[in-house]
Amino acid sequence: MCGTETACACATTPATEAVTPADGTRTVYQVAGMTCGGCAARVSKQLTDVTGVQDVSVDVAAGTVTVTSDAVPDDDSIAAAVTAAGYQLVR
Repeated sequence: MCGTETACACATTPATEAVTPADGTRTVYQVAGMTCGGCAARVSKQLTDVTGVQDVSVDVAAGTVTVTSDAVPDDDSIAAAVTAAGYQLVR
């Protein structure tokens, strides 16, 4: 974490969206504990290392991460990457 103990208030909503546009599957996840751009960078870096992930977009204010991938990503792999960054995937 970034030194605060406050998680995003939105972080209690589980992942709810998976769409398949022409350029890949986009899945939105809730992530608890992100508070700044440094948090976003750490989460993004870990998620880009997950097999099949093409792009990652982090919205710190909403506490969400949008992952674009070849197929619907494995939630356990996404959770492991988020945990490795020091945060928690809300399920």
